Formats: sequence, C-alpha cells, structure tokens
Amino acid sequence: MHFKSVLAAFFTFASASAALNFDLPSVPQGQLPSKCLSQWIPQGQPVMVEISSTPNSAGQTINVNIFDDSSSGNKYAQQFGITKQKFEFQTQAHANVIICFDNLLQTGIQPGNYYSSIKIDMDSGASVLDNSNDLDAELNPIELELRRLETNLEEIQEFLNHLKSRESDLRDLNELANSRVSTFSWLTIIALFVIATSQVFYFRRFFKAKKLI
Repeated sequence: MHFKSVLAAFFTFASASAALNFDLPSVPQGQLPSKCLSQWIPQGQPVMVEISSTPNSAGQTINVNIFDDSSSGNKYAQQFGITKQKFEFQTQAHANVIICFDNLLQTGIQPGNYYSSIKIDMDSGASVLDNSNDLDAELNPIELELRRLETNLEEIQEFLNHLKSRESDLRDLNELANSRVSTFSWLTIIALFVIATSQVFYFRRFFKAKKLI
C-alpha cells in the first residue's frame, strides 16, 4: 500500500491510552497526502478508537482508514463521511496500527481556508478493559487492578518475544553475511594464488624459450 505521508504521532505500546487533536485542511481529492498516525501494538490486543470531526464550514468529508503494516496488511476499518465514530477490533499481528485521514472538499467548492478539527482517542490492551462497564460492575477495585496488571505483563511479554524474534532474525542475517564474506575472502585468496602461480610458470617458459635460463 502506498503511504503518502505520515504525521509524527507515536505512542507507548503497553496499555496505551492516547488522545490527539489536530486540524486537517480540506482540499479536492488528490491535492494533499493522507495524514496518518501509528502505534505499535502486540498481536491479540483489544483496541478502541474514537474519532470525532468538527468542520469550520460545510462541504467537507472526513474519510478514515485503519490497517497495520504487517506482511499480511490487515485492514481493521474503513469509514467515509465521519462525524463521530467508534471502532473496536483485535490486532492480528505484532505491528504498527496505522490510522489515516483524508478531508475531501466537495466538488464545486472553491479551495480556501477550510479545515476540520479532528479529535482521536485511542486505547489498547488493559486501557480498553479499564473502560469496560461489565468489568466495573462485576469486579471490585482490587480485582480490576490485578486484571490490569496481568494484561500489562502479557503485553510486555509479547513485546519482549517480538524483540527476541527480531534479534534472532538479525543474528541469522549477520551470520549469513559473515559466512558470505569469509567465503569471498577465501575465493579471493585462491584466485590470487592461482594467478601468481600461473605467472611464475609463464615467465619460466618465456625465459626458457629465450634461452635466458
């Protein structure tokens, strides 16, 4: 998938709860790149995203696309014409969850100082569980805190496992590179030895032919 631009907005991974407000200019389709934010979230974590938009004038359409940057390219949500919307999903891979926004100016309206104020609240992991009314009703505060800590530990463990996997991949790549460099070095030494030996025999035959030795 083609990424037009990325708005710098990165949050912490564990039990993340983040809020962001920004103004998104409204222009005809294709004139500005999408504005995106991302957050790394482990696999199997609940995620809740609440988005609201307040345009400064009529004729603006907010489109939202939520996906991740894993090899599978999982798509979690796509919504056109958002004013206020809540998205809930569970991550399918250890990856950055990316949220992209477009603010399209309706055809026939001359471009000007048009924009929408965007507010986004993003919760994942234990933060989502903390917001569950069912849990609040069934569990006492100590049980809620234990549940939150347990979820935090699971998320941290998932993140550490992800880092170990990346470390293993990089180590294998490094070992492969070292092996290839070593093989190339030996081949270079052998080639130089063969060339030097052939030159010795060539000059020996040459001098014998000229009766110099």
